[in-house]
Amino acid sequence: MTTPPDQTVKDLAHLAFCALVALHTAIQQGTVTSPMAEHLFLVRWLATAQKQKRFPRSVALDIQQWLDKGRKQGIEAKLRTRLDYVWHSCTGELKHQNDLFRLTYAIESLKAQGWRNELMTQTEWDNGIIEGPEPALYVVKSALNAAFTSEGRLITPLAFRVTVNPQHFIETLATSFLTANLSGETVMLIP
Repeated sequence: MTTPPDQTVKDLAHLAFCALVALHTAIQQGTVTSPMAEHLFLVRWLATAQKQKRFPRSVALDIQQWLDKGRKQGIEAKLRTRLDYVWHSCTGELKHQNDLFRLTYAIESLKAQGWRNELMTQTEWDNGIIEGPEPALYVVKSALNAAFTSEGRLITPLAFRVTVNPQHFIETLATSFLTANLSGETVMLIP
C-alpha cells in the first residue's frame, strides 16, 4: 500500500525536524563544534535512525539516500542544508513551493491512486513505446531535467504522455497549482 503524499510530506518534515533539533542540541552542548563534526553527527544520527527504524517506511528511502550521499561525498553532501530545505519545503503551503516540488507532489498523489510514472529516453518517446493498460504517465528524462532550474522553477513547457484519463492528470496538476493543457495524448505542463 502506498502512503498518501500528504502523509509522506508530514513524515519527511518530522524526520528533518528531529534531525535538526538533535543537531542544534549537540551544538548547544558543545559536542559539535565544526562543519566536519556536524557532518559526522548527522551521518551517525541518520544511521541510528535507520537501524532503530525510528521513522515510517515512507521516508526510509530518503534516509538511505542521505546516508549514501553523506558517506560518499563527505562534507560536500551538505546534509544540514538538505535537511533545512526539506523542513522548509514540507512545512510551507503547497502553493508557495517551487514548481518541481508541486509537480512531484501531484505525481505522488497519482501514484497513491495506482498510477505509474515512467521516465523514457527520447528514442522511446519518438517510437511511442508505452507499456500496460493501467493509468500511467510518461516523460522524457532529459526533457524533465532541462525543464527546471536548479531552484525548481519550470522554465519551458514539459510534455507528458498519459495512458488513461489525461483530464484527471490535468485536474491533479491544477490542485497542485500547476497549469497544463491537452493536445491529443500529450499533456503539456506550462510555465
